Order: sequence, then C-alpha cells, then structure tokens
Amino acid sequence: MKVFLDSAHLGEIEAAVERRCVAGVTTNPTFLLEEAGRQPLAHLRRIVALLRPLGLPLSVQVMTSTPAEMVGQAEAIRDELDYDRVVVKVPCGWDELSAVAELARRGIAVNGTACMSATQALMASAAGARYVTLFYGKMSDAGIDAGAVVEEVARALGGAACELVVASIRRTYDVHECLRRGAHVVTVAFRLLPGLCEHPKTAEAVRAFAESFVPLDVAAPAIRSDYQPTAARRSSSSATAGT
Repeated sequence: MKVFLDSAHLGEIEAAVERRCVAGVTTNPTFLLEEAGRQPLAHLRRIVALLRPLGLPLSVQVMTSTPAEMVGQAEAIRDELDYDRVVVKVPCGWDELSAVAELARRGIAVNGTACMSATQALMASAAGARYVTLFYGKMSDAGIDAGAVVEEVARALGGAACELVVASIRRTYDVHECLRRGAHVVTVAFRLLPGLCEHPKTAEAVRAFAESFVPLDVAAPAIRSDYQPTAARRSSSSATAGT
C-alpha cells in the first residue's frame, strides 16, 4: 500500500518529499483556497516543481459542477501545469460519470472522488477512472462500516488498472486498517505522517542502545557543508529575510 500526502502546503510537501516517504500528493479546493487564495494555478505550479524530480502524481480537483465545464477545466489544468503526472479529481455522480468517461477517452488520468459506497467506486472505475477515492472518516460519521467498504472495493477491483485510494483519514490506526483491508493507497494529512514512523517501544529501544553507546574507533566522515535539513533551511531563509 502506498501513502500519499493530502495537502497543498508547500512546506509540508517539501518535508515529505525530502524524506521520500510519500508516493504522491492530493489536493482539494479547500486546501488551495487556504494556501493560494485566488491564484490556484500559480500555487499548483510550485507544487509541481517539488514533485517533478521524483515524478510523483498530483491530484487536482475540478472546481465546477457541469460535466462539460469539468472536461474543459481538466484540460486547462493539464495544459497549464505541463506535468504528465497530474490526476484530475471528479466527484462521483451520475452526471459526472460522463466527464470521467470523456476525460479517460482523452488520455487524462481521473480520480473518481468523494465516494461513500462500494457501488459509487465501482461505477467510477467502470467509466474509466484511474483512481477511485473512498472517504473513510465521512463514511464512519454516517454509521457506515468504512473498513468493510474498503475491503469490498479492493476485492472487486482485483487486478484492474484502477487503484483504490482512501481519504478522510483521521487516525494512524485507520491507516493500518486500510492496509489490512487491501487498499492500494491512503492519503493522509501531514500531522499523521510522524505517527506512522514512530512507536513508544522504538523510542525505548533507542534509549537502551544509547546507554550502551561506545564511540567508534574510526574517524567520522566529514558532514557536507552544504547539507541542511528542510526545517533548518527554512529557518535560515526566514532569518535572512528578516535582516
């Protein structure tokens, strides 16, 4: 199972990409409004610049409700960003399926998003979506057994080219549950990423090892003078900007 980052925040994306712990980035109109205001394309170009070296996919949602306008907007996004790993997110619905099918015919990768049921996901997949996205947390809010739906869709897709993405993840445990249920991708907020890498017993083991530490009897390699972790680079840039 792959992990995507659900964010449009440049600092968060940079930190995740630097660690190579995510296999893609998903955005939505709310994120873009918060981060880019009225200039979403300019901000998306900055995100592409961070993702392009590793060729990571970027999901961008159309911001209209008319299928014909969805197709036009999707083509504009693809052309303006000039990045072949752009995936266009189209909400799942009867009318929207015509946009999914047309975009697939035009060779544009589509993410059939905001699915709350197995049948929605399967219909979007049948229409040609490259990804289908279930909203785990929102399904749970509605009293739906989200884990069971993930398992049903994963089993139904089988060896199809379409991948199941699970979004609206609120706890690190939900990531494990999606893994157990067969999801292909989970997309998570940046705040959850450290928790996926840490465990109290790991910290305990490291403390025990530290107590037994003996310095190596060889000269340590020189640290590259040009290396700075992301946080340090940002700190240095901020300090320079303030002078």
